Amino acid sequence: MANPAFIASHVRARPSLTSTSALSSRALASSGRLALASSSAAGSRAPTSSAHTKDLLVVGPGVLGTKICQQWLEKFPGAVVVGQTNTDTSHAGLVSVGVAPRVKAFDADEPSANRTFPYVVFSAPPSGSEDYVAEVRSALKYWNKEGAFVFTSSSAVYANEAGEACDETSKVYEVGESPRVDRLLLAESAVLDAGGLVCRLAGLYHSERGAHKYFLKAPSLDSRADALVNLIHYEDAASLCVAALNSRSFSTVYLGTDGVPVTRGDIATLTLASGAYADGAAPVFTKTDGPLGRAMSNPWTRAQLNWQPRYASFKEFMTSGDALDSYSPRNMTTKSSVGFVPSGHPHSGA
Repeated sequence: MANPAFIASHVRARPSLTSTSALSSRALASSGRLALASSSAAGSRAPTSSAHTKDLLVVGPGVLGTKICQQWLEKFPGAVVVGQTNTDTSHAGLVSVGVAPRVKAFDADEPSANRTFPYVVFSAPPSGSEDYVAEVRSALKYWNKEGAFVFTSSSAVYANEAGEACDETSKVYEVGESPRVDRLLLAESAVLDAGGLVCRLAGLYHSERGAHKYFLKAPSLDSRADALVNLIHYEDAASLCVAALNSRSFSTVYLGTDGVPVTRGDIATLTLASGAYADGAAPVFTKTDGPLGRAMSNPWTRAQLNWQPRYASFKEFMTSGDALDSYSPRNMTTKSSVGFVPSGHPHSGA
């Protein structure tokens, strides 16, 4: 549970963002802790009081970023968690899950304006920014280096696409080979140079979002059915990022994948066989040549972070798990539902 006095201060400052009913008891429960302590000048270090040693700023709290916020609050219920967004569209939803929202272009009277944070996550995808590297560098200024900074990158930076094995040690593209990958590599470099951590994530999915949903909506796809896709569930990607935040490491790259590659054709087949997507149909894959993708694994990351995915593979999720998770509409009335599910640009893994 986040610091309720701090969240309440955001709500008072922005009464138009949410109604009283939207402010859950979780967000406004009584607390003896003080509101977020601000320092006297912008850019100064965060309070060193033990009350704020686990405070977290998430830049880009979309689907992944919001899940990181929720898992952090479960682990550290006394922490202040701030979510920085481009607009205030999702602010009421963030408040409902215990996150104090602010816009990127915040005013001087923003409660968190004059402080830095021990823990910062940058989880905004490149598609939402004109100058991605500059956005990442700007986020680094909010980190006081007392904890960790995590940048959520993509496994698309790895160069091998001929179906061979790929892990943390595999070669990445050179800067200049791909404009899309360049933005990620340059952002990674800025983070690593500053002592931060990089989590390269495979293709993200949950029951209602991911490649499987896209495939069932497309009559045909200009790709080969036997091309490999590497995946990781949103909940597992978030838990990996939380583990990295708590690893006490610096200037390190981690790889997030379930380690069980699946072909594009099998993604469609498994999705339909689950019985959870009656309104879809398998697409026709029109290519028989082209890149085969990569077979990813991450043994080093698992050992270093003592991490294992909850969802062991996409196949297991669709068969043994019945495609049921906290995002599923079938689960929205149960206690395991995530409640607020933000929208936004998807991360691109491979």
